[in-house]
Amino acid sequence: MQKSKKLTAVYALIMDLPLSIIVTLVALLLGGNLSMSSFIPSCILAYVVTFILNFLPVGKWGFDFAIKHAQPGTLKFGLLINMVIAFVFTLVLDLIMTYFGVVITAHAPMSEYWKAVAGGFIPCYIASFVVAFLWNNVADKLSRQICNEPAPEMGPPADAK
Repeated sequence: MQKSKKLTAVYALIMDLPLSIIVTLVALLLGGNLSMSSFIPSCILAYVVTFILNFLPVGKWGFDFAIKHAQPGTLKFGLLINMVIAFVFTLVLDLIMTYFGVVITAHAPMSEYWKAVAGGFIPCYIASFVVAFLWNNVADKLSRQICNEPAPEMGPPADAK
């Protein structure tokens, strides 16, 4: 069952704030340039990017992958779905945020950009995965309460009959 646009937006507003803060902190710490003047615009950009990403079928990709390897509601299922979602979010954030920080802000050459992308991906992925895994259920339940939209039934896949 597809989330409504309203539920997706409310979910994104709740889910993406801690995600944006943590990933921005990790990225700026890795770059050695953590300051309020770099944190605030970077965090705002991350929040906007993650908000937009919520309207792509990233959750469906994660669900489709996880349902092939685990039962819904299990720890393994939660880990697998978040593994895919965190990967996509981190990849896009890494490419955009690193470009903003390295090329636009620091005026470094593209060779430095690609080094920073490669060096930042895994630490940012781990941070993103942990935040997504810990915060997703809270954000989902809270957004569903706010929008008065129930969670879908999590039965076996339709083709399992």
